Amino acid sequence: MALLSVEHVSKSFISGWIKKEEKKILHDISFVIEKGETLGLTGVSGAGKSTISRIIMGLTRCDEGKIYFREQELSSLGGLELIAARKKMQMLFQNPLSSLNPRMTIGESMREPALIHGHSIPSYEEIFSVMERLKLRKELVKRYPHQLSGGEVQRVCLGRLLLLKPELLILDEPTSMLDVSVQAQIVDILEEIQEEDHISYLFISHDLDLLRYCSHRIGVLKAGRMMELQDTKKLYATPMCEYTKELIGAFQSF
Repeated sequence: MALLSVEHVSKSFISGWIKKEEKKILHDISFVIEKGETLGLTGVSGAGKSTISRIIMGLTRCDEGKIYFREQELSSLGGLELIAARKKMQMLFQNPLSSLNPRMTIGESMREPALIHGHSIPSYEEIFSVMERLKLRKELVKRYPHQLSGGEVQRVCLGRLLLLKPELLILDEPTSMLDVSVQAQIVDILEEIQEEDHISYLFISHDLDLLRYCSHRIGVLKAGRMMELQDTKKLYATPMCEYTKELIGAFQSF
């Protein structure tokens, strides 16, 4: 049973003030994510990667298609059922500082999502346990976001989500603003958490080398179309379309 199923999703936006034009962003997108799997999603800017993540999280509605989470169609849910389903899906954004209130200490920020989602408030013992998993020092709970490094802030944001015990994490370019060494550290932590908790990831990145390292399968988007979706090793060994070959070649020759 797939944890998440995206079936024939399409999305258009209207642009222009006087002469309005419809621009199709996504064209008939379908894929599944299994329990404990990392699905990588790549493509150049404007390919539709972030739009897919926003549709899954309910931040944007699709024009056509359906999203299933644990075999429940999300658009058919309402009220408490939808809130309960959304709790099990969380999203880690590209700019971690935008997720944190600069006036809150790290300890307060770690508790904030539980308050928003109506969870029981995590104790400091629970917070410290998560921080230890993320290789964060306990004394950071008394500090403010601007006093932390970029890698520490991103790990704090990840810890906030882990306290909600999600089954699916959508990672939208979560390491693109970090140094290469810090990127590797965070990806290693994500893999450790996945192995221990069987969390599924939708890992969105333009960095094919990064996705090759951490993804079980990779989907390649171009102008809102899924060009191909294959097992990572197979994608690199025998890419099906010319566009994927060009992307891989560009990274290998860089």
